[in-house]
Amino acid sequence: MKSRRGRLLAGLSLVGALIGLVIVLQSAAEQRSWASAEGTVQERLKSGKSVSVRVEYPLPDGSRQVATLSENGPARQPGERVTVRYDLQDGKVVDAALADNDQAFCVVGVMLGVVVLGGIFLNLVAWTPERED
Repeated sequence: MKSRRGRLLAGLSLVGALIGLVIVLQSAAEQRSWASAEGTVQERLKSGKSVSVRVEYPLPDGSRQVATLSENGPARQPGERVTVRYDLQDGKVVDAALADNDQAFCVVGVMLGVVVLGGIFLNLVAWTPERED
């Protein structure tokens, strides 16, 4: 740990965790700024361990959009009302997500926060001078 390689690896792990944490926080903040609408779950789809829902929701121009969105929160059944966040560019939806997907950002943020704390600890251990008896 006190070697040159150990110090380098401790520093790189801290920098990587910090960059990951910044990206997750930035993505979460960006998604919160998207427009939102109330939609209706039309169908629940399972593929292996992942679950997604087909949701219909209105757009500002009055048209209706149907999208298949990843389900990371509670189980949604057909007919249920959900809030959908979507990103419009040039009048077209370029990305959409269920509003309760914030839970996924929280989980990843907490995990990366723990990694950052571990990286700080490793750097303290790696860079503190050895005690002389």
